[in-house]
Amino acid sequence: MPRPKGPVPEPPATAAAVDRVEAAVQAGMAFLLTQQQPSGAIADAGLGNKYQTALTSLAALALAGAGHSPQDKTPEGVALRRAVNFVLRADRQTADGYFGSADSSVMHGHAVTTLLLCELLRRSTDPEQEELIRRKAAAAHQFILRAQGAAKTARGDIGGWRYLPNARDSDVPVTSWQLLSLHVGTKAGFTVPPQAGQAAAQYLKNVYASGYGVFDYGPKPKLMREGSVKVGKQLISRTPYVNPQGRVCYQCHYSPVVTNYFPPLVRAPDSMVQPPVERNHFSTSAMGLLGLRLCGQPNAPEATAAAAFLLETMRADPTARILASGAWPFHATFFNTLALQRHTEPHASIARQFAERNFVIGQSPDGSWTDNFEGRHIGRVYCTSLALLSLEAKYRRLAIYEPQ
Repeated sequence: MPRPKGPVPEPPATAAAVDRVEAAVQAGMAFLLTQQQPSGAIADAGLGNKYQTALTSLAALALAGAGHSPQDKTPEGVALRRAVNFVLRADRQTADGYFGSADSSVMHGHAVTTLLLCELLRRSTDPEQEELIRRKAAAAHQFILRAQGAAKTARGDIGGWRYLPNARDSDVPVTSWQLLSLHVGTKAGFTVPPQAGQAAAQYLKNVYASGYGVFDYGPKPKLMREGSVKVGKQLISRTPYVNPQGRVCYQCHYSPVVTNYFPPLVRAPDSMVQPPVERNHFSTSAMGLLGLRLCGQPNAPEATAAAAFLLETMRADPTARILASGAWPFHATFFNTLALQRHTEPHASIARQFAERNFVIGQSPDGSWTDNFEGRHIGRVYCTSLALLSLEAKYRRLAIYEPQ
């Protein structure tokens, strides 16, 4: 029988697969409850105060993403209420609205906590707490907008964010977290000036690696002289393209992770472009794509190319080897799920199945998730919360899953 033309459709999720996902979510939440401390914080005990506000906020979002509320009388609802009370403590936020100082979680943590508070404003909360939550969320929201205006050393970094509020450079991960938080803030009634979204979108385009179809972590690839590189087996090239300066260039890459996407280099080209600095392009491309969607540019050429790259990667690598070889598998899968959640099919379904297949298999017996990088440096609460938020995308109970 001749093989039908076109892409092979993805198999529909079975009832057994759905049940396994639900069981994984329940086990993951049960683990988070075991990590709650007397203060109400949900964080790995070995970290001390480090990242406590951010991890508690991330865990609280994971509980809310499964449908729990601080008003619930269930164990999850009680844990969520205690977590919110911890985040609202006066010592967690500075006078100017910053949540990233007390626990050294910097702008990453600030965005996560701001996101949680804005999410709480969208649902029924304790009337006595609502005014406090709104005041703290408003200050945190404005802090993000002010930080975007920090002076940058390079023009290409304008519009983005970095670890510290006054940083003179920018990167894609921090920028994507701020944009996600600002987006949820608009759902809670806060405003984002149009110029803020325009500047952020331009920054993301500045770090888009033309010809690769991916977003880089930071600096845009630079032109190299032919004699400055050694042409070897790992140097691979794609079709030529014309760079913004009008010069015909060839792409080159040293990373063996992506060799299956580029044909081998036959001879040294007349000009070459330095490869993106970030090896895990899956992660940064998901974040860049989500960022453009949040900025109202889902159909920009850079977004379309990144979506195609993510789809190609998932189909070519269903067991997530590319994530295992990268540094941020949980972070990457979370942003990939969000970026493609409201995309056209088959992107959305394949992204959801990609997360479900890999996280259900990779869950520890105690209900947690971890690995040798994120788990070792940030802890199991972080990994477990991101895994849960990825699996909970199908419920669409949080603003992060809503259309832009």
